[in-house]
Amino acid sequence: MKYPEHSILVVGQAKPSREDAIYNTHGEFYISMVLEPDTGRILDVECNTILEVTRAFVADIFIGRSLKTDTAAIEQEIRSRYFALTQKPLIACMKDASNRYLRAIGQQPAAR
Repeated sequence: MKYPEHSILVVGQAKPSREDAIYNTHGEFYISMVLEPDTGRILDVECNTILEVTRAFVADIFIGRSLKTDTAAIEQEIRSRYFALTQKPLIACMKDASNRYLRAIGQQPAAR
């Protein structure tokens, strides 16, 4: 088994702009994360970008961080390092995944 037995998977989604190839290919932008449920630590991540280098770059931003404690730092890193049409959808996907994670572990997501 690739992932620990206790790990969970959460998926976040958002609408990319119509100018982005992801919109024409998939219609939605998705990010899937494998997490440790207790800590929210991200063990693996994949998103439906077109290019592999983009997927690898996104993984470097997320893996090892926590959806429980690091979302503000992740968002700041995306804003300062990830310059693509999907910057805002990536942040929205992360927030959606974070909310799903918090609901999965029985916590109420913070009001936005």
